[in-house]
Amino acid sequence: MRWRQLTAFRETMVTGTASGAADIMGISQPAVSRLIDALEASLGLALFDRRSGRMVPTAEGRLFYEELQRAFASYNRLTSAAEDIKQGRRGSLHIASMPALGLTFLPDAITAFKTVQPEIKIRYDLQLSMRVEEWVSSQQVDLGIAEFPFERPGIERENFCDLPYVMALPEDHRLTARDVITPADLHGERMVSLSPETVARRLMDAALADAGAVPHILCETTYAAGVCAMVRRGQGIGLIDLFTAAGNTGGGIVFRRFAPELMFRVGILYPRHQPRSRVTGEFLTVLRAHRSRLVAGIDALLAV
Repeated sequence: MRWRQLTAFRETMVTGTASGAADIMGISQPAVSRLIDALEASLGLALFDRRSGRMVPTAEGRLFYEELQRAFASYNRLTSAAEDIKQGRRGSLHIASMPALGLTFLPDAITAFKTVQPEIKIRYDLQLSMRVEEWVSSQQVDLGIAEFPFERPGIERENFCDLPYVMALPEDHRLTARDVITPADLHGERMVSLSPETVARRLMDAALADAGAVPHILCETTYAAGVCAMVRRGQGIGLIDLFTAAGNTGGGIVFRRFAPELMFRVGILYPRHQPRSRVTGEFLTVLRAHRSRLVAGIDALLAV
């Protein structure tokens, strides 16, 4: 199993054809086919089904590709580190974040950090919390931002926030007259809901069941930003986190407290066996300062 064979396999998976892989690698299509044949022989696995005249990945091929992506991620980190050293940069930072913080809050924090550390190279990836936890555990990133609970070994965690979810409403909705919205208010109400696999949805479903309230769910989405987008278009009301709320003010949408309080619990994750760099520590100082400003502005956000 050689690196060039792995590259041929990966590029074929990415492009969908051996000819596409050949174009990227700058070699002939037969050469790509020979590299993949040799890889299959060394692994003892059929990575593609060729009976249809096309290279269709097998189930084993897809599983192997998932593992290979992790190897390439580690390799890319090595080449990136070498480039930083060659260019005389002082450091780099790779972050994985759940979308709720990664769409507006994290870019704001990165922008503030770059004003004082412009030479630091930063990459951030948006992933669901379970994938963020996986990346941190496998040491693919310097730090992660994800929602509790966490189950994987190999990570250290610190509590970043415990903040209540809030209700997003169109500004002309009848419930905007209330300071606090309860499950009873939602009985028969048109709602845009987070998808069933999210923590917020499970918390909301439990609160509704306790109150015997049954809303009319018009739409489900994985991301709170999607809830805001639908609410802004008059498609109901929905439960979201305060970070998403802070990034979606104006434009016909307002926010109200929800009782009983359902808590949005976020942690900062670090690889347990990877020393924390000075750059990571400096960025966390900026990140915590931005969190403190958001918390200080909650009352103003909900008073609109």
